[in-house]
Amino acid sequence: MPELPEVEIMRRYLEAASLDQEIQAVQFYDELDKIYHSSREELREALVGARFTATERTGKFLFVQISRGGWLHLHFGMSGTLELFRGDELPKYTRLTWDFASGERLAFRDLRKFGVIALTPSPAEYLKAHGIGTDLLEIDFKDFEAALHNRSVAIKTALLDQKHFAGIGNWIADEMLFDCGIHPQHPCGKLTSEHYRCLWEAGRQIVQTAVEADTHYGDFPEHFFVQYRKKGALHPDWPESPVEKLTVGGRGTFIVPAKQRM
Repeated sequence: MPELPEVEIMRRYLEAASLDQEIQAVQFYDELDKIYHSSREELREALVGARFTATERTGKFLFVQISRGGWLHLHFGMSGTLELFRGDELPKYTRLTWDFASGERLAFRDLRKFGVIALTPSPAEYLKAHGIGTDLLEIDFKDFEAALHNRSVAIKTALLDQKHFAGIGNWIADEMLFDCGIHPQHPCGKLTSEHYRCLWEAGRQIVQTAVEADTHYGDFPEHFFVQYRKKGALHPDWPESPVEKLTVGGRGTFIVPAKQRM
């Protein structure tokens, strides 16, 4: 599943590939129209003859400004991605293309069809309507701590709640908790300000490192805990404590027991 680092990389890719190019046509390749949350007619009317002029991202939500007004919202679901190409041979699992006057085409690819393509008046209006909080890279420590300190739920559950801060996915939460030596079932309200500070700094560092390395799921930096996120795996710093798998808030969760004690 594309998480915050992958979506930020795709935002930069979209800017480099398609900003200020005239859109000649929009082609649809999802026969069931599952991923089109605006109609084909609405999308054509908004986009054909227009240009993409800017991008914004909050968490895993990508927004593209349209020259004649409004924004395009893209969410990549479980398997979505973007690919620039030329010619008639579509990249595998293409569900929509934006065809530019230059002859280049940008494909929205999505194997499992859990992605979203929709029009919205503005990113702020969309995020407010869907209860999405401040981006993880934008929230300051004071607001991060305030969102956690008086809650009784497990810290892993709270980290995945997008209404306070957006962009922490399952593997990122596990990475943060491992880095800080915090058990994922530890109640938020029983953590200290030092714990919150560690989590805030770790989350930002994890995402920034992944983006700078232009990484995607499966090729993360070698020192990331996600490389050992499998039951029975042995982290080199904790070889006597095999990785355990738990379920927290309905999500598969991995810990090193000797490091992450309740």
